[in-house]
Amino acid sequence: MSQVIIGMADENLVADLMSLLEEMDGFTVRAVAKSPTELVDLASRLEPDVVFVHETLGIEPVSQTIRDLANRRPSTAVIQVSQMRTPTLVIKAMEDGARGVVAYPFAYEDVSTRVIAAAEWSEHMKAVLAGAAVTNTTRGEVVAVVGAKGGVGTTTVAAHLAFDHLRDHPQDKVCLVDVDIEKGDVGAIFEVRQSVSIADVAKVSGDLSPHAVHDAVIRHESGLHLLLAPLDVREGEFVSPEAIRAIVSLLRREFDLVVLDGGGHVSPAQAAVVELAGECLVVTTPDVLSVRAMRRRMIAWSALGVREEPGFKVLVNKVDRASLFPANAVTKLTTAHVVETQIPYSPRVLEASINDRDPRAVTEVAWWSLISSLRVELGLAKAPVTASKGRSKRGTNAQATTATPKGRQKGERAGRGKAVAQPDEGAAATAEPGPAPEPVAAGRSRESGAVGLETVGILPAAVLLCLIGWQTAVTGFSFIYAGHASSVASREYAVTADAGDAERAARAAVPSSLRGGLSVAASGDRVSVTVPVVKGFPAGLPTSLTSTRTVVREQ
Repeated sequence: MSQVIIGMADENLVADLMSLLEEMDGFTVRAVAKSPTELVDLASRLEPDVVFVHETLGIEPVSQTIRDLANRRPSTAVIQVSQMRTPTLVIKAMEDGARGVVAYPFAYEDVSTRVIAAAEWSEHMKAVLAGAAVTNTTRGEVVAVVGAKGGVGTTTVAAHLAFDHLRDHPQDKVCLVDVDIEKGDVGAIFEVRQSVSIADVAKVSGDLSPHAVHDAVIRHESGLHLLLAPLDVREGEFVSPEAIRAIVSLLRREFDLVVLDGGGHVSPAQAAVVELAGECLVVTTPDVLSVRAMRRRMIAWSALGVREEPGFKVLVNKVDRASLFPANAVTKLTTAHVVETQIPYSPRVLEASINDRDPRAVTEVAWWSLISSLRVELGLAKAPVTASKGRSKRGTNAQATTATPKGRQKGERAGRGKAVAQPDEGAAATAEPGPAPEPVAAGRSRESGAVGLETVGILPAAVLLCLIGWQTAVTGFSFIYAGHASSVASREYAVTADAGDAERAARAAVPSSLRGGLSVAASGDRVSVTVPVVKGFPAGLPTSLTSTRTVVREQ
């Protein structure tokens, strides 16, 4: 509980200030002084955390009273109360030793912000004066994710990076900040409702306190903390580079990891994000326009002195092997470090998380493995310790071991060949009539008979394997078209709300061989499509496959 002393002669002002302090948690008024001498004496005896001093208290200047309080109680935070709060007056009060200035009539936000900041400063000073100076200088890591241009997946990568780090390190505090002021989508990805944003924090960035930031940060049910972009784009003018520096500096002291979504649009805010981050990841896609935009952006940042091009890390997103622009070409077009992790073009994998507006809906292990690998390359996680090197060494030894008998057998066969050839040569030299014996040929004839028997025995198994492979291919074919038809039918049903139109769209999306047994069922917000499966042999195999999709209706 923070102790407060009020130095005012006006009882009305004292009553107003005390009513405001009573509404705040953690503050209690210990005494009220009517003169400077009484105020200094009470501060010496009661050792308060915060002292309010009115500018007209006593006949001596308020600056002298503030200096006396600072000399007697260096750990006490003094707040000057004045009729007007002007920049000149604030500077003069701070030079005298005050921690802030509040004006009357009092406003709750003004008073609460000043008194909370003053109480935190007083607590820190008490620890320093007691010899327990703060030794914990650990600051959280800051990673910025910016896009080469819009639509390359910047927000998705930033959100999943933050979420995956929290899932891997549940003891850490992770904050995701949406600095894409114009088109921020972090709130949409996590489906959170906001009352305040980064613009509201930026408005008070000149006198920022942890209390103001915590009021603006939203704690998602997953445990992730979110600081969102403003809903009104006009408030973006408050988010200046100076404000971002103050906000990020405070967040680094409060969180273990701060992920900044800088968006894909050039702005002073984005430049500040790139400058402040320890690691800056530039997301691009393997196409000419994105890579060109990435190059132009890096050149601009280097020219402005924000960050040199080799200081960036580049992620190639939406990699498609069928694309004419190879993903490996990005490495040759920039001096920045292109990470080895490449994210393939996989809209179906992220479809569930986008529809549910929750990254936890992505259940593909391969996707989270890619994100974890990306975190390792950004220095946010340690590379997993595996036995791959040990296995490779064991494999090498095994190959060497098995190679020795093979070489030995080869030598033995050569030796036997020479031993057989020598009697033949001797027989030719003595010119004895009659055919020479052929032991090797007899062995080959016996081996040929064994191979024939093995072939007859393996033939049924080979036919069965071929049938199983064919049935698997047919089932996979039906499964793929069932999913495609359900997606097409759900989109059509979302637009027309007509099950007949959805069925016609589904039939048009599959080959003619599957249309005969295709059926569509639509109810509520779900559309199910059933397609037949061609069977190679009867018993025990499914005759149809059903795929269900959720209908997303635009409000």
